[in-house]
Amino acid sequence: MHINFQRHMKLPFDSMKNSLVLACIIFLAGCTGTSSDVTTEEAPQADTQQSQETEDIAQMSIHLFDLPEGITEEEYLADIDTLNSFFIASGYGKNYSVLKVSDASEASQYRYALVSSYPSAEAYAASHDQGPEYDAFMDKIYDKYAEIIESEIYRKVFAIN
Repeated sequence: MHINFQRHMKLPFDSMKNSLVLACIIFLAGCTGTSSDVTTEEAPQADTQQSQETEDIAQMSIHLFDLPEGITEEEYLADIDTLNSFFIASGYGKNYSVLKVSDASEASQYRYALVSSYPSAEAYAASHDQGPEYDAFMDKIYDKYAEIIESEIYRKVFAIN
């Protein structure tokens, strides 16, 4: 059974949300740059590694959200670690990463991002079809995080270059 975070999604069309999504995508793209601490001798290897990692991404899922009252960051991260354990046990490796705007940021909404990437649409489908234990866990996640799912901005984006 394929479970998708879009199940309870409301489609946001206002320009503020679309601008926020665009800013997040640009931020995430900027995060793939190499460190300025890399020496010139190591730079070609780092560039090659970065190029290989980006070429393996055909699509990404991006969820922008806020944690509701009563859910701590630690609790949410523990649930994502459990979710990632299904992917790791199935040979896909860690799938989901959680990002957060800095504490100094003036952003009052959508302070968290849950991001995953896939080398193909087939890999996306296969990685989310993991059997009854995974499905049962995801049902619990949908119930527990219904407030996030109903108010998040979700985008499935595809590589165009």
